[in-house]
Amino acid sequence: MSLFRRPDQRTADCHGVAGIEFALLAPFVILVMLAGADLSLFMRSVMRMDETSTEVAVAVTQYANLYDSDFTLLFLASQTIANTTPVSGLFGATIISGVVNTGGRQTIAWQKISPSATFKSLIGVAGAVPVLPNSYVLPTGGTLIAVEVFTTASPWVLSATLMGGPGSSSIRSYALFQPRLGSLSVVTAGNRP
Repeated sequence: MSLFRRPDQRTADCHGVAGIEFALLAPFVILVMLAGADLSLFMRSVMRMDETSTEVAVAVTQYANLYDSDFTLLFLASQTIANTTPVSGLFGATIISGVVNTGGRQTIAWQKISPSATFKSLIGVAGAVPVLPNSYVLPTGGTLIAVEVFTTASPWVLSATLMGGPGSSSIRSYALFQPRLGSLSVVTAGNRP
């Protein structure tokens, strides 16, 4: 037996080793690519939620006064802005609240929740003292519009591990704005005239 191989034999051996290396590494590369794609979808949902809460809050603050019928359009606008990310129904919610400070006491004057919502406001319920970020204190006589949007998120198991959380959770985004044209401290019953 010769100690030297023919050149075509060495090439065949190299191709065989490369094929084995590829077969061993390919599943890990594919898993990382899938986790990256899932992570990008999750981050896109987070960005849509931020955009939705901000845009709905801006829309609400442009009203001079609010009627019950206005919220149907606001909830529809919320879902339109969120696109395919559910922010109403069983898998999401949009909650719009009016916080007032009367005589130095902050309360949630009114609150509207999208139909069929299963999420609860983290700010509080109508009539309660609100839980505002950074212990924000509204000026006496002021009104604050709080818009919260929720959606369910079910990242892939590997992505959830990389994100450091459970496999199924919810995403919440909120926006706080003061009204521009009116006080918006009350919601008038019925339809807009």
